[in-house]
Formats: sequence, structure tokens, C-alpha cells
Amino acid sequence: MAYVYLLASPDDYLLETRVREALASASSELGGVEPEILREETTPEELAVELCSPSLFAPQRVLFAPDIRSWLDIPARRGRGGRDKASKVEVDADPVVRVINEGLSEGTALVMAAVCGEKPKGPLAKAVEEVGTLRWISLPPQPKPWEDVSLSGEQCEVLREVLAREVGEVRFTPEAERLLFDRLGFAPRLLAQEGRKLAAASAAGRVDEDLVRALCFPKERSLDVVWDALLERKAAPVLDIITAAAAGLPVRDRHGKIMTSDGVPIAVFGQGSLVFQRLLYLRLMATENGFVDEMAPERTDDRYWYPSQFKNGIGPKLVELLEADAPSPLIRSGSKPPSLFMLGGLFRGAGRYRTSELERALAELGTVETALRGDLAVEALSVWFTSILG
Repeated sequence: MAYVYLLASPDDYLLETRVREALASASSELGGVEPEILREETTPEELAVELCSPSLFAPQRVLFAPDIRSWLDIPARRGRGGRDKASKVEVDADPVVRVINEGLSEGTALVMAAVCGEKPKGPLAKAVEEVGTLRWISLPPQPKPWEDVSLSGEQCEVLREVLAREVGEVRFTPEAERLLFDRLGFAPRLLAQEGRKLAAASAAGRVDEDLVRALCFPKERSLDVVWDALLERKAAPVLDIITAAAAGLPVRDRHGKIMTSDGVPIAVFGQGSLVFQRLLYLRLMATENGFVDEMAPERTDDRYWYPSQFKNGIGPKLVELLEADAPSPLIRSGSKPPSLFMLGGLFRGAGRYRTSELERALAELGTVETALRGDLAVEALSVWFTSILG
């Protein structure tokens, strides 16, 4: 295989990491030669000339083109605000394509990089795939403030590598790792920063979920409070968050970021909409499969219910049903089901509501969303939650 690499990712941090690895690999294969970083303004014609002009003083060369996005076709990508537009090739890369197809001269390696929302296509990408390596490092789009990140297995592996590079021998429990990925999986650079902070604060080289929550996602006045209150069917914590934001007090989203006061009602509404959808879906699934009685609070409030009844009994069976029914409000396309612990909390929460109450909550979403655009947003939101939670 020729030493031709095209690396692309929506995230500059991940791309920088993979570029360093590719340059180090190519340099090692060619005897440790120092990579030559080309100007970002380098044209395909200029690069083709470099590739076809061996140097008498440097018979082995590693050339790096740091930004060739305009040489590629980029498909549309779905993000927070909808689907980004696709972009067509802006700069004709045919001179480089011809050189790649004909074969690079002996002792020459080429590494190219592009920050883009989706795996690149077009003549250049095709040429690289045929003779070299096209590496697409995918990443999910940033979720809404009240949502967790939806990750594929491959994306989780990439994030584990990010953590491992930063924390050395420190071990993260599966629960701690999942919490970090669910909240920060869209932002690898921030994930790396938080990983270093957690590693420095860890006891005996181990980071658990409690430490992650304490240092990265403080619960006081955050959307986590709203989440827990909805599962427990308690109105007071939700109303406290709403009034605190109206008074100008800081409120954090699911990712630990402080939201604007105007953004809090929308985020709390979004959190409520998401939770009520999931609880109704679980109730309907439990009813359809004959175990809705297992949701009854008199069962799930038992302190030993999770380890004795759910973890090794209802939970795994429920996961099988969810996976068979995916995609759904609980499992997005291509993502994993919630952890058993999170699923247990949702299952317990679903038992605190009647199906008709959850259906009413969702039926009123349009009315409440309209009210959020007016002057009585706080009042409308408070009335809605109070009427549902009691």
C-alpha cells in the first residue's frame, strides 16, 4: 500500500491526534525523516509538482497538506439545528488525483487532512481509498442541552483512546466512563481536559461515577435535578430551577455548562418532553408484554428492588425488547440502549404515572411550547409541570 493518507473528522482535536499518528508512522517507515508541512494555501497543482519533484538533498519526504476541505465533496450532516448543507468540490484536485493514480515516487509519503461534518467523497477521496488510507473519525453532533450524546460502538472506542492518552494508568469504572461519554462525547477536547482533572483527583488510581458527578457535573441547580424530580414525580425541585433562572441564578445543562436565563425554560421544557416520552414508551411496552404490574411503586420502592428484581431479571429482558424495537424514544438509530442502572430509574419512574397522565402531558406540548415564546413563559411552564406532577 502506498504512503497516501487522507484523514477527516468533524472535530479538530481528534483530527490533530490522528494526523500526528499518521505523520509519525510515515516518518518511521521512511527512516525518521522530518515531515514537511505545506502552506494551507497550497494548490493541487503546487502539491502535484512537489510530489513529482524528488529533492537531491532529501530523497525521502513526508508531505503534509493540513487543510484540503475545499478539494472534497462533503455530504450533508444532521446536527442540532437540522441538516447541514452538502458542499461540493470548490478546488479541482485533478492534478493530485493523477499523481496518486500513477503512483508516488519511491521514498515519498503524502498525508492530507480536512475538518468536515461527514465522510468526504469525490475523485480525490476515491483515489486515496483505492491506493492508500482514507480514515474517517466520526463524532456525533452536539446534543440539545437536555439530551445525552448518542454514540456508536466505534465512537466509544475513539473516546476511550482519548481518555487513555490523558490519564495514564488511572482506571475509570464503566459507570464513570459511560457518564462522561454520555455528557461529553461530542467534545473530545473537553473530555480530555476533564479526564486529566479526574485523574489528578482520583484515589488509588480509580475514578468512579460519584467523582465524575462531583467534579464535572455538579447537581445543584442543574437539569440533572429536573431529570431526577420527574422520575420521582416531585414538582418542587423543578419549580425551584425555573424560578432560580428567572431570578438570574446560574443553572447548568446536562453537560455542565451554565445556561442563559432565557434558555432555561426551553431546556427544562425539553427535558420534560424527553422524559415523558420515554416513560410513556416504557409503560406501553410493559403493558404490551405483560409486566406493567412490576412498575408499581409498592414494588420498586423496596430498597432491594434493583439488585434483586431488576438488574438480573426484568432489566436484561427489557433490554432485549428495546433492542428489537429500535429505533425508539429510548434507543436512537445506531446507538446503544441505556445502561441497566439508568433503565432501572426510568422503569421505576414510569410506575409513578398513569398512562393517561403521560399522554396528556405530551398532548399539551404544543400549547406549552407556544407559550414559551410569550411573556408568560415561566408561568406557563410552572402550571404545566404542576398539573402533571401534582
